[in-house]
Amino acid sequence: MYQTEMKIPDVLEGCGSIEQWRKKRKRILADFAAVEYGERPQFPYEVSWNELVRETIGELEATRLRAEITVKTELGGVTFPVTVFVPRQGEGGADSGGKVPAAVLICSQSKSPQPMKMPPQMEGKSVPEMVEMFSGMLKQFGVVMEQSPLEMLAGMAGQSPSGAPAAGGKADGGTFDVSPKAPSAMPGLGTSVPLDLDKDYDNGHWPVREMMKRGMALVGFYANDVEKDDASVYPSGLAKIFGTKKERAGSEWGILAVWAFAASCVMDYVQSVAEIDGKRVAVAGHSRCGKAALWCGALDERFAAVMPNGSGCCGAALLRGKTGENLASIQAFFPHWFAPAFKQYRGREGELPFDQHFLLAAVAPRVLQVGSGSEDFWADPDGEHYATCLASKVWELYGNGAFSEERPGEDEMAVSGKVGHHLRKGPHKLDVFDWMCLATHVTSET
Repeated sequence: MYQTEMKIPDVLEGCGSIEQWRKKRKRILADFAAVEYGERPQFPYEVSWNELVRETIGELEATRLRAEITVKTELGGVTFPVTVFVPRQGEGGADSGGKVPAAVLICSQSKSPQPMKMPPQMEGKSVPEMVEMFSGMLKQFGVVMEQSPLEMLAGMAGQSPSGAPAAGGKADGGTFDVSPKAPSAMPGLGTSVPLDLDKDYDNGHWPVREMMKRGMALVGFYANDVEKDDASVYPSGLAKIFGTKKERAGSEWGILAVWAFAASCVMDYVQSVAEIDGKRVAVAGHSRCGKAALWCGALDERFAAVMPNGSGCCGAALLRGKTGENLASIQAFFPHWFAPAFKQYRGREGELPFDQHFLLAAVAPRVLQVGSGSEDFWADPDGEHYATCLASKVWELYGNGAFSEERPGEDEMAVSGKVGHHLRKGPHKLDVFDWMCLATHVTSET
């Protein structure tokens, strides 16, 4: 059972009906925009797309589409690629004349190898130096962890401290070298394994082959193609054409909101794809992109389902009483993710007018599938589950059954109607099991 001495606000306080909830929901979203994720500057804009490729992939029994999405304002335009795979066979497949459900992935991976992303304070340090520095930061920010700092850093690389893959799955990064002579590009963490959305069919982050078998289309774009996740250059892409400058207004959008808006622009295109059922589209993301997916799905009610996976702090996990990454540490490491106004609540979570279960509840009455890793202590699986429990009270207003407060076991999924939470065995990653839980929930409840 989740424990905290802080009082967690009741998402349904003052609401006894769906009508009252809908009014409160508007206020909740306005509060999140003003305080946490930030508001998009109100520039008129246009979204257009150009479909460049449409071809059959025989081994997948699927059609691959590649398009470019362009967003224009009076200050300029930004174009980024989108890849789509649509199943052709089976019940509802394109060859049968039916329309298929789909999932839009805000992809946190990169097409080319990239140094493993770590807080900027640790760049250029050896692993022993990083462990010492990380230990000091955890103490400074009051972070409560079940792992040692070394295990935490290894988990970020998908590795065990010995260099072997972390328990629960194949390693996604290079060898985790704990020696003092570890290379310093991103010391000891190596580089991330690249993900090619066009050509990689069997990557757990993007399991095209398995999703085609399940009769669900996949739509993906790289978050970094829209706006680079680098505080030193933000804004440099989509945010820049909306007038965002280096010194932002207190409630101006951070990069999570930029990525979320990009996913809504992709949804504009998805609605035009003849083979896809536009009323059965999910939005998904992992880690920082899981936070963006949740914000996108809460705002854009065209999405029938939302899967924030491993989204943790400022995602699906409660802020009050959170273990692992907390508001102080995430603000210190990644301030460009949020509205500048959010800084005032570092170490003062109890003063926030909301907690993250309010945002989960804003998805109601649509499908919510929260994903966690059993060893992802930085994200806090217990906090993600309990937030789902608290949020589920809103679905009950719509006639949904009560959601269990008992956390699912490893590689299990707890579902009550349109509310679900699954616990994949293993560390911080997005894998096939997460996608299968989403596919199961979407196909049964939309």
